[in-house]
Amino acid sequence: MCAKRNLAIFLVWGFLFSPLCDSAATTTRLASASQAPANLSLLKETEHSLKNAHKYLLKSQLPNGSWDDHPAITALVLYSFLLPPRYSPDTTSEQALQKGFAYLETFVQPDGGIYGEEYRNYVTAVCLLAFAESGEKKYETIIKNAKKFLIKIQVDEDEGIARDHPYYGGIGYGGDDRPDLSNTQFALDAIKAAEDYETRYSRIIPANADQIEKEETELGLHWRKALIFLARCQNVKAVNDMPYAGDDGGFIYETGTYNKERSHSYGSMTYAGVKSLVYAKVDKDDIRVQRAVAWIKSHYTLEENPGFGQKALYYYYMTFAKCLDAFGEEVIVDDNGRKHYWREDIIEKLLSLQHEEWYWVHTDGRFWHKNKNLITAFSIIGIKFAVKGMI
Repeated sequence: MCAKRNLAIFLVWGFLFSPLCDSAATTTRLASASQAPANLSLLKETEHSLKNAHKYLLKSQLPNGSWDDHPAITALVLYSFLLPPRYSPDTTSEQALQKGFAYLETFVQPDGGIYGEEYRNYVTAVCLLAFAESGEKKYETIIKNAKKFLIKIQVDEDEGIARDHPYYGGIGYGGDDRPDLSNTQFALDAIKAAEDYETRYSRIIPANADQIEKEETELGLHWRKALIFLARCQNVKAVNDMPYAGDDGGFIYETGTYNKERSHSYGSMTYAGVKSLVYAKVDKDDIRVQRAVAWIKSHYTLEENPGFGQKALYYYYMTFAKCLDAFGEEVIVDDNGRKHYWREDIIEKLLSLQHEEWYWVHTDGRFWHKNKNLITAFSIIGIKFAVKGMI
């Protein structure tokens, strides 16, 4: 009976959305979704919300193809459009996407990065996410070179930083040596997207079981270096060899520097940390994952960015959804034994915050949270990572 309900949900969404997946992937998601109660009404409401949010963004695109004349905001908007379940674009929206990518191409640099005058890593990372999500073969060189650029600016021996330094393995904004977990998680997200893109086009013949096992056990050196930095961002003394390490299991923003506001575990960084560990293929039974997930269970909320209040709230929502989707568990049981179907929780929360004109924006303007296009993109991304496991 549950399978029939989930199939009905899939068919309803199929009229206007293309999941862009094969039947095996669909079957896997349906089996996963069966753990949570079907909510056809919520999915129909979400479809309506996403359609209108996309229409809002289309209207706010500038004549040069950008959103806000900014490559990072433009890239995040494009990424939000392209993620499945993808709204079936009409001619106008398809043209808008192509104009957006043409705008991004003007920022491709000889060193492989995609940026203007500032934030080389951050802008390159989000642009790479958009180019990789497009799945277009014509962007192969851009994707390959951007991935190399991000790996090159990872802080390591090339910058004169030894393995025992608290910065080792991290990635900053670019142009300085001070890395942080936020920049690092975006870079790792983009590198993974590029690696997935490369696999898609290199594997003409499906890999055999031995090859798949080899790929799962062998990591690129950049991932192994990143794991060193991630350990030093986590408050787990068993893995963090820095003197500032706490032991509550959560993640902090940066290493080696004390800042009263962010040198403690908080929500967006802890979800970013777990997502990065999962992308680096750290096992769920590993102490790093176990301790961080325990922190998440004890701080589960969508009323604030736990430990950070209302600051960076929509960044938190987006990271929350991407992390828990990657983690692969449909239910989070908090310290009080309450079950949270997190996909429904985040969708319902974001729908409740959407404005009548179909955008999202935050009252706290820090971290660009009063930019409607950026916060709308963050919200769409969060919803799509949540809803893809329900159809």
